[in-house]
Amino acid sequence: MDREQLARIEGVHRGFLYQHVYAVALLLALGRQVGAVLAVELDEDIELVVGDVHWYIQVKTRLKTVQPSDLKGALERFEQIRAEHLSAARPAQPKFAVVANSEPSPSLQRQIDGAGWPGDVQLITPARGARDGLPAAGVDVDTMMQIATSIADTVPFGGLAPRTLVFKLATLVQQASAGGRNHQFAADELPELLEQLVIQLQDFPEPPFPYRPQRDEPAISSDKRVRLIVGFSGAGKTAWAAEAARHATETLVYFDVSDLPSRAVPTNLAREIIARFLGGRAKGVGGVQLPPTGGVDALRYADSLLADERIRAIVVLDNVHRLSVTDLRQIVDNAPNQAFIALGQPWVERALAEATLGIEAETLGGFGPDAVAAVFADENVGIDPETVEGVLHLTGGLPLFVINAARLSALQFDGSAEAFCESIVARTHQQDTAQDLILEVAFSSLSETARDAAAILGACEIPLDAQETASMLAVLGAPSVAAQALRDLRRASMLVNFAEARSALHDALRPLAAGHRAQMSQALINDALERLQLLLVASLHTRQDIPRLTFLIRLLPRVGRTDALVDLATSEMFYEQGNMAMMWDTLVGAAEDPTYSPRDRFWALDALAYWESRDGGIPDEARVAQMAELVANNPFEARERLNLIFKQMIIAGSAGDRKLVEAHYREGRKAAKTGESSRILRYNRAVALYRTDALEQTRNALEPLIEEMHQLLGLREADLMFKNGPALTDLLGESDPDDVKRLADALNLWSTVMVRLGLPPMMRRIQASKLYATVGAGRSATVAAQELADEMLKIMATPQGAREVFETHIFPLIEQYKLTDLALEARGEYAVALAYCGDFDGADQQMRALGNYEGDDEWDAKQAHALELIELIRRGEARIGAPMRASAFSLRNPNSVGRRVSLDAFCPCGSGRKFKRCHGKR
Repeated sequence: MDREQLARIEGVHRGFLYQHVYAVALLLALGRQVGAVLAVELDEDIELVVGDVHWYIQVKTRLKTVQPSDLKGALERFEQIRAEHLSAARPAQPKFAVVANSEPSPSLQRQIDGAGWPGDVQLITPARGARDGLPAAGVDVDTMMQIATSIADTVPFGGLAPRTLVFKLATLVQQASAGGRNHQFAADELPELLEQLVIQLQDFPEPPFPYRPQRDEPAISSDKRVRLIVGFSGAGKTAWAAEAARHATETLVYFDVSDLPSRAVPTNLAREIIARFLGGRAKGVGGVQLPPTGGVDALRYADSLLADERIRAIVVLDNVHRLSVTDLRQIVDNAPNQAFIALGQPWVERALAEATLGIEAETLGGFGPDAVAAVFADENVGIDPETVEGVLHLTGGLPLFVINAARLSALQFDGSAEAFCESIVARTHQQDTAQDLILEVAFSSLSETARDAAAILGACEIPLDAQETASMLAVLGAPSVAAQALRDLRRASMLVNFAEARSALHDALRPLAAGHRAQMSQALINDALERLQLLLVASLHTRQDIPRLTFLIRLLPRVGRTDALVDLATSEMFYEQGNMAMMWDTLVGAAEDPTYSPRDRFWALDALAYWESRDGGIPDEARVAQMAELVANNPFEARERLNLIFKQMIIAGSAGDRKLVEAHYREGRKAAKTGESSRILRYNRAVALYRTDALEQTRNALEPLIEEMHQLLGLREADLMFKNGPALTDLLGESDPDDVKRLADALNLWSTVMVRLGLPPMMRRIQASKLYATVGAGRSATVAAQELADEMLKIMATPQGAREVFETHIFPLIEQYKLTDLALEARGEYAVALAYCGDFDGADQQMRALGNYEGDDEWDAKQAHALELIELIRRGEARIGAPMRASAFSLRNPNSVGRRVSLDAFCPCGSGRKFKRCHGKR
């Protein structure tokens, strides 16, 4: 809600983290010398006593250059401390340093170079480098981590990776800064301290390097005492636990049960716990004698010993699918003072385990698009966003499967990720993937009916509700047969649950399901798909769901319903589904097929012409001529004649022929017999006028149309202000979604015209995006929100506002509607907004991720421009201009913006009074 407050909070934490990491670098560089003591947050940020020298160090993090005022307090403080040393109140020789991530300003540099600068005070910056043995400074936290890690790499300690060692020590520095360890680290305590850091990690498998987090990755710490993480082999469960353990401050135990008989697990786990925490492995089991009965008695005893020592560990049990539920329950019950995370593959008793332990299993989210692109980049395989989505659809994002897909793309498919995906979909690949080998065992263990059900559900690319699922699976026999098959699939974790009680086959199973489907009766599969398409077509009347519409558009030709596809082409929502390529050939074929009715051929041509005219394009004149011929030779209704006129106006407008636009408009007025058709005609005239660059005329055409559209919906424009989500839905009530979308179209075009005129678009761009989103017009909502973010930067001069638009509107819309073609450009723009907000770490992170994607020349140019602009912003050479202001009156009355109102005219506020007696007198 308060972006500026968030930025301040982030800056505070960033400064403290930078300070803690520098303290670690100092501890590892000089603090290991005999007799050395490092202290934090006592008389200075960091102090180091080494030999006969006592260092006092202040750490400064700044977004801009360091000014003399930044050091005034530090120098005064140093003077006080220096005086105490000179009076012998403090021993040792004092030395002072200021560590900063930014360079000194010219005025500060002159002060440093002058005769009055104290000789015992060092200024350490990235450019000035290390001084007097003190570590160098980094420009940001990441660079400081690199410096500390390079120092850690010189420490003769192999128990932890250098970067992990820095993370762990930084946590202890933070603890000491809060009063722990008496604020100090003594050199003679370091060996024992390092051993304490490694003992809880030494049995965790080494996580992959580099480790790439999965989507919505959970924290290893939780307020739940028992958790169950379930996933197929290759889902990255163990790697997640191992990586999380590297950065956790809790006490952790890793124990793999796979090689032990169930009855031996409690005893061995007890021995592991005692050896680890009550004396260390060097002392066997720490002198503790386990109960002779062993088993759960031993585990209960070990748990009580840890409780006496006030130790509460998180015990990570791996491969628990090899244990019976009874054995797992006994382990948990007999160590009541410890927390447990059970990692397992899907197994028959999973549901029983959840019920017995009173928990709900969790799953890892799999790699997201950026991680997939990075994995393929590691193999030097270029991949575009749509192919990334294809890989995710085939692999479910499971890390092992994605990595295997990238390697096979490089080795077997000449570096083509697209060719790999096509081969897997067609089941023509000749080498088994890791996915095939791992999942075939689980898939083959299912009953024949469950495999048939998986094959049928795998043909559907969207989550289905219970009725839709039952309708598809009715081809397998009685409802009880389908229900049993679904239970089998759920127990095997092969079904994924979605919102609104919908479910779908796990993406990783789709290739295997497709292989099984090829062996089934094609008539049975077609029957199931025919049942599904009937339900989906019926649902479109009550549910504006673009992903479902997109799948239906792909499905209709498969079940021989091209005629229904042509019918869909007349829907407003049809144009929101975003990917015309998948149906282009089908519509071209329908337009040219003489067996189709003239009306169906006309609407196929109309859909093609519309898509050609999107985003400033021009309809093919030959195609529009075919439409005109069909209109001339057939007794069509006004609707077809008007749609032809719409396309003719767009062609005339694109040619800059305003007279021809108006001629077509006059012709259209004769055919527009209803209020709805008249409004659509007037909007298309405005679009055509806009293309002729007649901006004032376009505005004049839109403003009365916008007022009329508000009246049609029973609204005043002010009613839409500050309404979002459910409140906006309630306000619109039973309004026709097509009417709502048309109002959004008009508001959006008006906003674009105002920007071209050099005037603020007021709230209308925001209203357009919200109205689009309310009726499920995801693509239009996203594009309008992108325009809004751009205007936030260039017109309103509010980078925090632009950032909020990206984070709360644009990215959720792109994710919801799978608008992969808009994602990369939006993220490049977002990176620039982050840079203007001063979040250069976030901007750099976005650009690094985008660098793993393959795009066309236009995308490469946009990426290069964004990188260049971010660097200019970083150097202070690119700044946001002054905001374009508008009065509160104009906010309520957007039509008044940039216009002079006659004193004797009616006031634009709608009061019915003359302007001079209303807002004019103000």
